[in-house]
Amino acid sequence: MSETRSFTPHRWAGVTAVMLAAGALTACGQSATTSNPTSPPHANATTQATAATLTTVDGKTVELPAAAPTAILFFSYGCGECVGGGKSLAAARAAVEEAGGSAKFLAVDIVPTEKPADVRHFLDQIGGTSLPAVVDTNGALTSRYQVTAPTTALVIDPSGQISYRGHAPSQDQILAALGSSAAR
Repeated sequence: MSETRSFTPHRWAGVTAVMLAAGALTACGQSATTSNPTSPPHANATTQATAATLTTVDGKTVELPAAAPTAILFFSYGCGECVGGGKSLAAARAAVEEAGGSAKFLAVDIVPTEKPADVRHFLDQIGGTSLPAVVDTNGALTSRYQVTAPTTALVIDPSGQISYRGHAPSQDQILAALGSSAAR
């Protein structure tokens, strides 16, 4: 005779926790992969065109969307894979500055409880200490741009539309997505 086990709510909670943990490890693992950009989800144009004024961890303000295309990396301080994406963003920013381009850059910490000191430590790790960065304390940015995983990169055009969406992109992918705004 075989033994039959029933799943009580308590056992389902354990299964759910394991599935969530596996999903988190998959989304933010040690091996960085780069995906081809996908078609961005279409959100309400009015919502995307509405400008947001953000305060960086250094107390400065940035507008999103900006007057030029903006490359954004959504990250978490504790995400190992995010370091690679962050280094690509910082390197792309340095290349744009060197070329005299007009593109903007922003790092967005998706964990509302992380502190500015955590963000500064992440920026130091990626070689991007002068990179503008914000903590998405109320989830408004991740919701607005339908970001579901860390190391998601977007390029937002001046009208507020997503022109690029990728996962753990390389510096070259970010620069290509920025197009002519990456150089004069």
